[in-house]
Formats: sequence, C-alpha cells, structure tokens
Amino acid sequence: MGLFNLFSKKQQQANQSFLAKQRSQQAIVKIKKLALPSRIKQQLIKAEVYDVWLNSHDLLPLANLIEESETIEYAAVGIDDHSKTVMLICTNYRLLILQKKMTSENTNIIPLAQIKSVILKQQLAYVELKLIVKDAQLDFNSLNKVPAGILADKIRKYAKLAQKGSVVDQQLEQIKKLKGLKDEGILTEEEFQAKKKKILDM
Repeated sequence: MGLFNLFSKKQQQANQSFLAKQRSQQAIVKIKKLALPSRIKQQLIKAEVYDVWLNSHDLLPLANLIEESETIEYAAVGIDDHSKTVMLICTNYRLLILQKKMTSENTNIIPLAQIKSVILKQQLAYVELKLIVKDAQLDFNSLNKVPAGILADKIRKYAKLAQKGSVVDQQLEQIKKLKGLKDEGILTEEEFQAKKKKILDM
C-alpha cells in the first residue's frame, strides 16, 4: 500500500506539473492576443500568470495604472465579497483589484505596506483568500488553488519589503528632525547621537 501511495503521489505531481505547463502555454497565447501595451503583456508573461479570465476591455485600466517603476509580480482571478469577478494583481509595491467591466477609477488600489495579514483557506474545490488591510478584512473566494498560493506568497513577500521600506522612511524622517534640532542648537551632538541610535535600534 505504501509503494502504491508513493507512486500515486509522484504521478499526481507529474500530472500537476504537466497541467501547469499546459495552462501556462495557453495563457501566453491568450495574453499575446490581448489589446494591451506590450510592456503589460510582457510583465504578465514573465510573471507566469495563467489565470487570465478577464478580456482586453477589463484589463485595459492596467495601461494607466501600472507605473514605469512598477512590475507585475503575479495575478489571479477570484470573486469578491460582492459576488463580482475580480483580478487581483500584485505588483512590487501595490495590490490592484480590477473588477470585470469597470474603469481604472473604480479599481481598488492597496499599498502593500498596509496589508497586515494574508490567509488562505482551502474550500472543497477552490481557495478562499483573506487580506487584513489596516483595520478591515477583504475576502475573495473561488480562486484556483495553485494561482492563489503563488499570489498569497507574492503579496506576503512584497508587503514585508514595503513595510520594511516604510519603517526606514519613518526612521529617516525622525533623524532629519533630530538633525534640525541639533543644527538649531537645541540638541547637543551627544544627545543627537543617542536619540539617533535609539531610532535605528527600533
């Protein structure tokens, strides 16, 4: 029985790998046909996004939303808590939530630094994704298992990087204020260095 289970597991993994490659090739063909700027199509292909249910019209806001310094890291499709089909697009510093048949003005944009938690919950056939953003919770369901896992990992990774960046920015601001107080003669060099060390050790 153990040998059969091992063989079954390896066969399942091989089947999943084959299906993932097949979906990826199908997605590349679909992405290339989309009426989007080539840089957006290239980013979707490079990020290996194969969960592309939305059409050119639905994805067109990406052309205006993705900034030059921004890259698409991954994307997946699900259903939001209002029963609307959405595409969740994780970039290197934002989460864009595109709703089917909506304009860029209606796109929900969440800076990744504001995402406190990412929770995946396995359902019978699909996965549920919960995001804790500031003091709110965003729920998405009916995500395919593989894309949901990759998306969750990317959101966690880039949210952590963004949060570190925002902490560093805050520390720099505090140090600049202290430097101003030192330059005005309110703080001595020793007081400035001690407070600066305290900020950097946080």
